[in-house]
Parts: sequence; structure tokens; C-alpha cells
Amino acid sequence: MFMTGNRAAAAEASASPGGQGPQGASTWLPKSLLEVVESSDTPLAAVELPSGRILAANAPLASALGSTIHALTDSSSLEQWAPEERHAVRLGFQALADGDLAGYQAIRRLANTQDPGKVFSVWVSVVDVDGARIGLVSAIPSAGQDNQLGAPPPLPRVPESADMVLGTVDSSWRIDRISRDVTPLLGIKPDQCVGAPVLGVIHPSDAPAFCAAVEHARRGERGVRLGLRLAAGSHDWTEVTVVLATTSPDDPPPLAFAVIRDDLGADPPAEGTRQMQLETHMLRIADELRAAGMIPRLEQLPALTEIPQLGDLTSREWEVLTGLLNGQRVSDIAAELYVSQSTVRNHLSSIYARLGVHSQVDLVRLIRQGTKQAAGNPQDE
Repeated sequence: MFMTGNRAAAAEASASPGGQGPQGASTWLPKSLLEVVESSDTPLAAVELPSGRILAANAPLASALGSTIHALTDSSSLEQWAPEERHAVRLGFQALADGDLAGYQAIRRLANTQDPGKVFSVWVSVVDVDGARIGLVSAIPSAGQDNQLGAPPPLPRVPESADMVLGTVDSSWRIDRISRDVTPLLGIKPDQCVGAPVLGVIHPSDAPAFCAAVEHARRGERGVRLGLRLAAGSHDWTEVTVVLATTSPDDPPPLAFAVIRDDLGADPPAEGTRQMQLETHMLRIADELRAAGMIPRLEQLPALTEIPQLGDLTSREWEVLTGLLNGQRVSDIAAELYVSQSTVRNHLSSIYARLGVHSQVDLVRLIRQGTKQAAGNPQDE
């Protein structure tokens, strides 16, 4: 989805007559990184951290921003956003440069736009290039219905079961919801997680980075990304990527999170495999965007103490269930997940069996009653 076969056209559009980027800004970047940026179907730029200088940009981004590749390259990305957004952008870039964050999602408004209501879902992810931390910035025009949650448009690359764990943490920072994918990923069962302090499963050396990420999320980023080591059932530490968001302004704030299997490898890639590594990184960004769009929905589900059977559902089944709670039809959910309608119906059948219901009406009633009970207001519908 990210790679196209028209790399030559993209390279020609972005290069100067000498074959290098405009004004030479991108001449020191590896060719493989330039090719990833230029050939991506998603609006994308590589930026210097923490300055935010655009080192390379592609045609979809230039079109989305109403600019040109030549004008964007070697310019400041800060200038693209409304003045009231720039302080947050600077803080985010500095956190990425310092290693406090590995990425974040935010909703940004353009500067001097003819459409002042137009907003972008921006996802920034760090890639290491010869020891330098370079930001890959994806800026996707956000549909009206997405503005509230900050969710990006659906992307074809969606983590399968056991690749992503979804869950939430209450205002006491104890886990209160988690999908059953935690078992194959970490070797522990959902009921073992419920009530556990979230800091108790994070490697002590990673706790400061986790707290810093939460603070960045509280400042307005819709989702932040970082790498963590989590305690596994084998008593080892498992390296994962975590995307998290705050769900209220409480102190400490409750959180929603997605844990994604870290399969990119810890060792730097050999030169001959750099292109493959970067393309894998881009696919992972799609996973992270998907997670960032999903986690705001988790608050619709009751805690596992109210309906323990929810812990028997996979993250994909949670996606189907929350789509149903949002009023989506089977066809809408299938289109959003890029699967067939029969696949969605199979997921629904599994959900019915695990929760002991026989129809969508019964399912929605059960979930809403559980949510009311969790809020201390039990009522029958």
C-alpha cells in the first residue's frame, strides 16, 4: 500500500536537474530513505530533528498542503502549521530528538489556509539514519467525523491477532481492560492483568520514558508512540511498541493503549537490506496509525470486572464490537478493516458465542448495561 511502481516519476518530480534534492537539502540522506519517501502513496516527509527542517517530501504531501516538492524541501515544517500549533510541534520534535518519544499523533491546522476548518491527522515516527534521528511525518487530511477522535483514515495494513494487544488503564493506573492477545504476546492471561499496576509490568529503566510519554499525551497529542520492555510470563522482558493516549484530564489520567509486537529487529540493518528495513518501518507506521485510531473507542467497553468475557475477545473482535457500538453496519466495518463481510460476520459469531448472546441487539444491550453498571448507574434497557 505504501510502495508504488512509479518510483521513477516520483524521483523526477522531486529532483533538481543535477539529480539531487532541491537546494541540496536531501543529498546526505541515504538513497533508500529518499526512495521510501518519494514512492509512498501516503503524504510523507523526512524532517531533521529537532529543527523540523524538511529534508525530503513527496508529491502527495505537496498536493495535500497546497505546495510543491521544491518549495517544501529545505523549508521549515513549522511554517506549515497555524501559529497556535507551533509550540506543540517544537515540543514534540524535541521529545523525538531526545529519545523521550518514538512517535506521536496529533491534529494540526494549516497556516494561511483558504479552508480554516481543514485539519490534518499528523503521525511522526523516528527512524535512525547512520546514527541520526530523522522524523518521518505523515500528514493526512482528516475527515469531519475523525476530527473529534483524531483518527486517521483506515489503512490496508492492519495487525492480525497476537500482533496487537488493546487495553485501558484506570485513573489509579491499574489495568482494567485488555484483549486476549496478551496471552500469545506476553504469556499471561487477561484475568492475571486486571487490577495489576501498569508500572509493575514496565521495565524500571523504561518507566521514566513511559511517564514522559503520558505527559506529552496530556499536552494534546492524540496518541504517542514509544518502545518499552514489558514483563512476560516467562519472567523475561519482551520488547514492544506501545501507542497510548489519555482518555480524561484526571491526574494521573486514565489511558488507552495498543501494544504492538516489535518485530523490526534490534540490530542495525546491513546496507543491502536497508530498503527492506525502511519499507517494513513504513508498514509498522500503518499499524501504529491504525492503533491510534482505535484506542479512543475502548472507553465504550465495560471494564473486565463488569463483563469478564470481554477478555476472551481478540483485538480484532474488539474492533468489530466497537464499530457495532458506533452504529456501523457489517459492510461499513468490513470496509474499514479491509476484510470481507463474511469475515466480519465470523467475528460476530465468535463474539456472540463468547458473550452468550444470539443477536446484535442482545450484544449491544449487554455492553451498554455493563457500561452503566461500571458508571454506578445500573439500569435495564
